Amino acid sequence: MDNQRGLIRGVPAVMGNYYGKSLGVIDLALAYQDGHWQVQRDATHAEVRQIKNPDGTSVAADEDMEHLVRDEDAGTIAYVKTPIGRSDYPVNTYFVAAGETSALQLVNMAQRDYVEKYIKSNLPQYASLPVLSSMSPLKAGFGGPKDYTDIAPGPLAINNAADLYLYPNTLTAVKLSGAGVKAWLEKSAGWFDRIDPGKREPQELINLRFPTYNFDVLQGDLAYAIDVTKPDGQRIADLRYHGKFIVVTNNYRASGGGRFPGLDGSNVVISTTDANRDVLIQYVKAQGELTRARHGTDRNWHFVKVKTAGPVVFTSAAGKLELAQAAGLDNVTLVKDKGDGSAIYAIDLSK
Repeated sequence: MDNQRGLIRGVPAVMGNYYGKSLGVIDLALAYQDGHWQVQRDATHAEVRQIKNPDGTSVAADEDMEHLVRDEDAGTIAYVKTPIGRSDYPVNTYFVAAGETSALQLVNMAQRDYVEKYIKSNLPQYASLPVLSSMSPLKAGFGGPKDYTDIAPGPLAINNAADLYLYPNTLTAVKLSGAGVKAWLEKSAGWFDRIDPGKREPQELINLRFPTYNFDVLQGDLAYAIDVTKPDGQRIADLRYHGKFIVVTNNYRASGGGRFPGLDGSNVVISTTDANRDVLIQYVKAQGELTRARHGTDRNWHFVKVKTAGPVVFTSAAGKLELAQAAGLDNVTLVKDKGDGSAIYAIDLSK
């Protein structure tokens, strides 16, 4: 690997950061030789260009490029503002780590609804199996204090659905045993650090090395608890289930993405070309009005209660405590506003 010239085994390559934060550029040198074009590797290089100046302002736009994409840009903006429904409650991911998973519940309800109808029409042999659905917080602070889903009550548009489901995954479902479901949940519980109840110093609730998109919450006819005092692989408690399940997820997870145990593509029973995001959009359209009572109160998992000698803390966006309280999280308190758009909160695991 040549980091200076941007080559991997001599092949030019570049990664332009995430969320468009940088621009990846490959300066590909070509020469016409022996009747066809050939890459001149010695004269080719790749680089990452920043889109912000040192003072934080954006670099100047390229006028020619602006002219080329103006109509497409306007059309895209108009499309994503297409109304799809309304909500009477805020949908956000600020306190997913504390158990406020209403944003995930909405996606899970849409996915379960789709698969239950699909099975009834196409796979009656699975009609007796309960359907679970898996969803993770795709925006939960990894990119900084503004990297959260935050949808205000009121009209909903396509861009709100895209904010909930960022990726162009397609809906897929797998058949699993109860043991397979537990293994899935154990992997997901790795998002939390192990907590020592006797430690007086502050302890971080969240394992910052664990991608938030691997914290899958499984919902349906299922309830469970997470014991953060236990080591990885031994944290799921009070799991109530019977028999086998159909679990709705996406093509990435079902084919082995995230290295979840038992998910390698061999147990897929439904594979569609419908994007999970589009399934969500159609569900919201069909519902018309989303209410917290119907779409945002399924707390099917909780922490095993434990009294800790010191505080257990986590970081989220600043100024959001009222949202936690409105969602019924009476065990979350503000510790400190960090002054950079984020804040430290504490969670009382004994409640």
